[in-house]
Amino acid sequence: MSPWLWLGAPFIGLLLGLFGAGGGMLTVPLLTYGAGMPIKEAIATSLWIVAVVSLIAATQQRAWRVVRLNLLLFFGGGGVLGGMLGAWIGTWIASWVQQGLFALLLLVVSWWMRHVQLSDVHVEQPCRCGVALITGMALGLATGLLGVGGGFLMVPTLLFLGISHLPTAVAHSLVLVTFHATAGGLVYLGEIPLSPGLVIGVALLAGLGSLVGSRLLHRLPRAPLQKAFSIGLALLGLYMGGQLVVQYT
Repeated sequence: MSPWLWLGAPFIGLLLGLFGAGGGMLTVPLLTYGAGMPIKEAIATSLWIVAVVSLIAATQQRAWRVVRLNLLLFFGGGGVLGGMLGAWIGTWIASWVQQGLFALLLLVVSWWMRHVQLSDVHVEQPCRCGVALITGMALGLATGLLGVGGGFLMVPTLLFLGISHLPTAVAHSLVLVTFHATAGGLVYLGEIPLSPGLVIGVALLAGLGSLVGSRLLHRLPRAPLQKAFSIGLALLGLYMGGQLVVQYT
């Protein structure tokens, strides 16, 4: 098992603490290339790691103080249903399809991060609960199918749904990712091999990173961090997609 897995694990939590997102997008490649896992096993394992780390980060940020229960209920309820459906689909579709979709998602999120504007100004807006339900299902589907929390799409979506304060959106995202990832992980149990020791080890290291990220959330300029990470996601997406092309040509 590559030492890069353990060296990279804290960055999973660091990203979650800073952005409320990004954990699964780093976890799946780390497990695939660092632990030598097949893509399906990496996705199933990633869901449990992301769920644990998101819960740690949400607790650190005292998310219960700022969450809006109506938005959480509709978005989270839709996400749980979508997460279970995505995981069910993931148990039977071909591995190369999952890897291709994952690479495509990295490129889409990379582009999204370069264009979305996140605000530090809090403006309360009415809950668009119907839209929240549908959006939650869509992002939950991606979570269960690809092992990602969907936070980089979730945080900007939360801005549209009535939360324009970045730390508040991050807190909501962490709670929602916990729900979505747990729902997907439960479906994979018994279908895909899971290493509890590996999950606990990576989750603990990532949990330490999330504590650091939560403390840095209000102190670091996010624009250059977003730009740098978007470039990294694009490169990773191109690499994974290129490997898939080489493997099947």
